[in-house]
Amino acid sequence: MTSRTLIVALCVVLSFGVVCSQSPDEGDTPDLERGSQAPASVKGRFEEVNIGKFDLVEGIAWPTDAGGTIVYVVSKPIASSLLVSSPCPATMARALAAVRDAGWVEVTLDSAGKSDYFGSGKPYGGSSREKEVGGNYWSSTLRKAEGRVAGDVRHKERGGFEFDLPLSSPKVKEVSENDRMQGRQADASAPSPTEQQLTAAYGAAHAAAMKKDWTALLAAMGFDASQAAAIRALEGIDADLEVFADRFLKPGAAGELEARQGHGAVQGEGANSKGAKFINYYWFAPCQGKLVLYSITENPQ
Repeated sequence: MTSRTLIVALCVVLSFGVVCSQSPDEGDTPDLERGSQAPASVKGRFEEVNIGKFDLVEGIAWPTDAGGTIVYVVSKPIASSLLVSSPCPATMARALAAVRDAGWVEVTLDSAGKSDYFGSGKPYGGSSREKEVGGNYWSSTLRKAEGRVAGDVRHKERGGFEFDLPLSSPKVKEVSENDRMQGRQADASAPSPTEQQLTAAYGAAHAAAMKKDWTALLAAMGFDASQAAAIRALEGIDADLEVFADRFLKPGAAGELEARQGHGAVQGEGANSKGAKFINYYWFAPCQGKLVLYSITENPQ
């Protein structure tokens, strides 16, 4: 029996491959004062048998109410340097991770840079959530200076990463994957989206996806014009948007609605371009007057 708790949640039915062991390059903790790094710098590698293996290349960070820092890093660029000024940067980052099907790792660091939580996953694959209960399976460091955070995270079995990131200042209470593990799926103090708002947001995104109008799709997801322009400039984004759009189904009319405190979902039923049938749920969260499509739960039929 191990001395840690490991929870693996499968969001959809996928085939997982076995991967070999490889750790990220070892290096010194990033130097916040040397001024030579990109606005958002992440370098690392992750692997887990049920999730896969991927490099970690970008991310965001935001503060906790208790004086700690949440660090969320991903396997594909998500224009995080632009998202850092968003009123809901974590929600927007997860939305882009869903568009790109990017692998992610998240830790919640306390003020001393230690974390009792290590989460990882893929938007349409598995997710692994570990709580430290004495096994010391991972270590972490954290430094703060002038609105930035830097440090590294090393897991004995799953790799790790180093980071140097601007610290976001969300205007809403952003939840972490650790919060979700404990049943807090969204900001309970945030307004519940109305059924009319959910239907309209889903309808706009579905229509844009059917037309393969990527700018309109990003707008319907909650990104403004400058954000959409930066996203469209990311390498490989059009191919990712093509795949993402296929997660909207035909006929895909809005079905069952779930309006919860701080977020909500719309059910869509139909088939994708390959004829595969699904009943999917499209999850939206409010962000200062607009709804952000931050996740799609796929249910093959």
